[in-house]
Amino acid sequence: MAASTRHRLAALWRSMPVRLALGLVALFALVSALSLGAAYVRIRASLAAQIAASIDQQVAGFRVTDDPATLAALVRAEAAAADPAARILVYLAPGGQSIGNARAELDAGAVRLSARPGGRPPGKEGYLTRVVPMAGGLLVVGESLRPMRELEATFLRLVTFSLLPTLAISLAAGVLLALRSARRVQRIEATLARLAEGDLAARVPPAGGDDDLARIGEGINRMAGAQETATAALRQVSADIAHDLKTPVQRIAVLLNDLRDRLPEASAEADLARRAAAEAERAVAVFQALLHIAQIEGGSPRARFAPVDLAALLRTFAEIYEPAAEDSGHALSLAPLPEAPVTASGDRALLGQALANLIENALRHTPAGTRITLSLALEDGRAVIAVADDGPGIPAHERDKVLRRLYRLERSRSTPGNGLGLALVAAIADLHDATLTLGDNAPGLRVTLALPLHGKG
Repeated sequence: MAASTRHRLAALWRSMPVRLALGLVALFALVSALSLGAAYVRIRASLAAQIAASIDQQVAGFRVTDDPATLAALVRAEAAAADPAARILVYLAPGGQSIGNARAELDAGAVRLSARPGGRPPGKEGYLTRVVPMAGGLLVVGESLRPMRELEATFLRLVTFSLLPTLAISLAAGVLLALRSARRVQRIEATLARLAEGDLAARVPPAGGDDDLARIGEGINRMAGAQETATAALRQVSADIAHDLKTPVQRIAVLLNDLRDRLPEASAEADLARRAAAEAERAVAVFQALLHIAQIEGGSPRARFAPVDLAALLRTFAEIYEPAAEDSGHALSLAPLPEAPVTASGDRALLGQALANLIENALRHTPAGTRITLSLALEDGRAVIAVADDGPGIPAHERDKVLRRLYRLERSRSTPGNGLGLALVAAIADLHDATLTLGDNAPGLRVTLALPLHGKG
């Protein structure tokens, strides 16, 4: 579960729409933070200037006299009307007497303020203070920093109850929109993957609207439609050519056989006629295989689909090919079959032909002494038929190529065959919505055919 979650998160992070959404939210957060920070600095500086100006104004009001007694009386009168929580006024007279609404002590240039006995206490927000020599003593004037603290609290509430929720909402909305775009991109990627695998019927689901992704999807669908039409036309032309040439080539084969029979048995002409007839029969087999593939790709055999017991099918073909395997020096065996019935929906004859082609390929293209194993298993809710051998195998870079029509490995050109056996198996697999895989048997080749179970396709 944790690995799956990490995989999904990694996939989301690789998604460009999600990255763009996160980037835009981060940019919005940065701009908002810079704007609020700049506003806070400017307002705070303005408040500090106002507090300093108020102190200067207070100090200027006391400069009207240089007489200690007069100054003491002025300070006493002003201090009586001032709340020490907002403003501190203290005159330290030359004789050591302290007059004002608080006690002030100087310690290495710093002013420590405290309440007078029986007086109101100073504020907890702190003060901006100024100590001015005056009338032989020291005048201490302090203005409360409460406006500064209130400003800080205001900006903190602004960030907490405005900026952060706005960022959270923007992030959620951005991620939701990005996820929607990411899902559309994933659907486009899935369609392209199916098209790359040869499923020309794949289309991007319509999403509505007229944005970039919708136009890209429409363009892919038009391209896929054109490709599907061209491929269908090419297949039809191939089928038509094979159909039209099959009869004349069959007649040529009949005439060559007739010519061979009329020539002296040991003559060079009879041998030439015999070789020509064999080539004509090979051409007829190729045309017949091409027509068979075209018929399968047309989908008409689907009408004959019925439940097929795959275990019984494997047992039958293992018995049929066991004598041929012994004659060629191969060891053909059937692995233990599942105890429960394994049934797929399909055409039994075509599935048998696919299995027969795989067995014949193994017998034809592996040396004597090779072991060939047939097996049937249930994997991920699908029935998996496997034909494995320990022969020379097929190089990984050529495994896709051998599924093409008429393609043959270089080492196989001297063996019988027309290069259509695996192409026919691939067509049968597509008809049954099965997955055909050519893998490494270490050593040898392992060909698997994974079919949907009956009732689950």
